[in-house]
Amino acid sequence: MPPSAGVSALSRRTRVLLVIGGVGLVGLLAGSRLLDYYVNWLWFGEVGYRGVFNTIVLTRVLQFLLVTLAFAAMAGVTLAVAFRSRPVFVQVSGPEDPVARYRTLIIQRLRLFALGVPLLIGVIAGSAAQGDWQTVQMFINSSPFGITDPVFNIDIGFYAFELPFYRWVLDLMFAAVALCFVLSLVTHYIFGGIRLTGRSGQVSVAARAQLAVLAGIFVLLKAVAYGLDRYYLLFSPSNGGVFSGASYTDLYAVLPAKLILLFISLICAAAFFAAVFRQSLQLPSIAIALLVLSSVLVGAAWPAVLEQFVVRPNANDRERIPILHNIEATQQAYGLTPDRVSYQDYSGRSDASASQVRSETVTLSNLRLLDPNRLAKTFTQLEQRKNFYGFPDRLDIDRYNVNGKLQDYVVAAR
Repeated sequence: MPPSAGVSALSRRTRVLLVIGGVGLVGLLAGSRLLDYYVNWLWFGEVGYRGVFNTIVLTRVLQFLLVTLAFAAMAGVTLAVAFRSRPVFVQVSGPEDPVARYRTLIIQRLRLFALGVPLLIGVIAGSAAQGDWQTVQMFINSSPFGITDPVFNIDIGFYAFELPFYRWVLDLMFAAVALCFVLSLVTHYIFGGIRLTGRSGQVSVAARAQLAVLAGIFVLLKAVAYGLDRYYLLFSPSNGGVFSGASYTDLYAVLPAKLILLFISLICAAAFFAAVFRQSLQLPSIAIALLVLSSVLVGAAWPAVLEQFVVRPNANDRERIPILHNIEATQQAYGLTPDRVSYQDYSGRSDASASQVRSETVTLSNLRLLDPNRLAKTFTQLEQRKNFYGFPDRLDIDRYNVNGKLQDYVVAAR
């Protein structure tokens, strides 16, 4: 038997073993997932909510299929356009050119790459997207609250049910366009549309047009993102993302900045689309520099300056309107609106005499006089002992019986 025959038989045996191992691994994972679904199906049936479980499963399956098909279709179209617009003659740098070998391999297995790569990308994207079934179901079953916010005059149900769905769809579109850009870039490079020879390299007209269109779509999506970011200002990023309303800086600095950046993004997208008909990438480069510079100056620097020099020196006056909006929303949320609350004046008069008050030693000794927020610096100064010791920012108060007397103490872990 010649050596080549032995190597060929060994390689076939290795491929067979790899296929068997892969099928076994997929079967094991699928079996564990099906078992998990079966247990949940039984549990939901026992508590009388099997319809809810069926809705969850159906939603996840449909999301997986739709996102898989969408990503696979976009990736397939991108690869097809890049492949069909490849140069007819590609200069090879030498016999050991690695790109030429990859190009030959892809051409020999063109159908495998043309179908397998988009399908793989689609399956990965669909697997990641099917976990967000709650966002989709909240959007489908959204209902109005009957209360509008004071900034945009939009029903609160929009922020609770619809806005997260729009953000989810936008994030998927961002990911799809970015993947298509990378696929187009790699395909044009492998098939000679992009060459890294010389100082600046060479880019074919077809490669430049396709990449410019994808970049323009990405920047256009960024403009849509700036539009949605305006509504997220009501989640108060300065308060940890809680839906507590927009601050003074958000209303008078960040909100106008989002609108300015939105229009600049539209201009940048138009510059990328115009690059399809131009021989130079100078216009998109200027547009990107403008977008980055404006996002730093208008989107970050100006709100920070306004917060530091306008709001903080006079926060009570500047934040008065946002605080009033917050109080009104809190009262509505807890049902404490003026039409549902009755007020009674308390005179504060006592029928007890001064001697009776002095005799209530147990009650008087339990009156709390220590404020840990006020005593933090004093506590640290008295109890720190050494400079390398420290205390948490928030102190605690506890009662201890010392020498037969129960009283309050400020405590913290050193």
